[in-house]
Amino acid sequence: MVFTMMSLIDNLTRAGKVPEVFDAPGGYRMVILPFGGRVLALYPPGSGESFLWANPALATPESAEAYFHCGGWRNPGGDRTWLAPEIELFIEDLARPAATYAVPAVLDPGNWILADAASSGVRLTQTTRLRLHRAMLDVGIRLEKFIRPAADPLPDSGLAYAGYSQTTTLEVEPSAKGAMVLGIWNLLQLPSPGTMLIGTRAVAAPQTVFGRLSDNELTIAQPGVRWEMGPPGADAKIALRADALTGRAGHLRRNLTTGSADLVVREFTVVPGADYVDALWEPPHETGWIFQACCVRNGTERFNELEYHAPAANSTAGPTVSRDESRVWAFRGEYEAVMTAADALLGNMRSRPCTTRRTADPTSTRKKVHL
Repeated sequence: MVFTMMSLIDNLTRAGKVPEVFDAPGGYRMVILPFGGRVLALYPPGSGESFLWANPALATPESAEAYFHCGGWRNPGGDRTWLAPEIELFIEDLARPAATYAVPAVLDPGNWILADAASSGVRLTQTTRLRLHRAMLDVGIRLEKFIRPAADPLPDSGLAYAGYSQTTTLEVEPSAKGAMVLGIWNLLQLPSPGTMLIGTRAVAAPQTVFGRLSDNELTIAQPGVRWEMGPPGADAKIALRADALTGRAGHLRRNLTTGSADLVVREFTVVPGADYVDALWEPPHETGWIFQACCVRNGTERFNELEYHAPAANSTAGPTVSRDESRVWAFRGEYEAVMTAADALLGNMRSRPCTTRRTADPTSTRKKVHL
C-alpha cells in the first residue's frame, strides 16, 4: 500500500501518535515515530511512496486510531530496535516458543522520548527494565538512537536517493546477580514481494530459524545469498553467522508495470569472534547469529525484514555499553540502473554462478543449508 507523506502524518497525528518529519539536505524526507522509536517512512525527492513498509492499518485516521487502541503488539512498520537474545526476552517457555512468544511492551512500543530534533538529526531515548525469562532476573537498560542523513554512496548513479545513518547505544546496568548479556537488534521492514540480497565473502551456510521455504526460493552463489521473498506459503526466517558476511545486505523490489525498481541497502559492522548472543529457537539453542531475514506472508501485515545484530553488552564480565553504527541507502529508478547500483554495493551478485539452491524439505521446518 502506498502512503503519501502528508496522509501518513495526518493519520498518525489524528490517532494521537505525532511523528517527527526530518527534511534532509538532499531534498528527501524521513518520518520518525517516537511510538516504538522507529524510522517509519523514507521518501526520495518528489515522491509520495516510501521505501519502507508501513502497516496498512495506517491508511485512514479511523483505522489508525482503532489499530493503536487494540490489544497486543502494535507494529506500525519501518525500522525498529529490539534487543537479543530473542529466546530470553520474547519467549517464556522454550518448549512452546510460538505459543508463548510475546513482545515486551516495555521495549516496544516502550517509552521512547524525542530528546532532540535539530538540523543535524533526531535523537530518541528510552530507559526501562526488562525481564530475562530463563535467568529469572530483571535488568535496567537505556537505549539511545541518533538518526541523521547519510550521503549517497553512488552520487553519479542518476537514481532517486534517500538515506540515513543510525547510531544506537545500549547501556546495561551493572549487576551482581548474574551475567545479563544483551545485544542491539535492528529490524528493517520492507514491502513484499521482493528479493533479499545478502553479500558474503565466502560460501555461506544459512540456517532456517522457523518456517519452510518453497523450492528454489533460496539461492547460495559463490559468494552471495539471494532469497526470492514472494511465493505464498508459511512465514519463514533464516539466519547467518558473521564469518562469511561482508556487512552489507539489500532488498530489491521490481515494478513490472513501470519498469522501475527500488533497492534498499543496509550497511552494518561485522566483528568476527565478537559476542553475538542471539540464539536459535530449538536445542541446543546455538548463539552467534548476526544476520537474519524474515518473510511475513500471512494475514494483513505482509512484509520482508532485514535484521542484524551488534556485539553484546555484558552486565558483569564485559563492557556495560554497546554502541552500533549502521547506514541505510535507498535508490529508485529504471530497473537496469538499479541493478547496476546493486552490483556496485553488494558485489555484482547477478554475474556470479549459482553453486547450490535450497530445495524445500517436506519433513522438517528447520534445516541447515550446506553445500
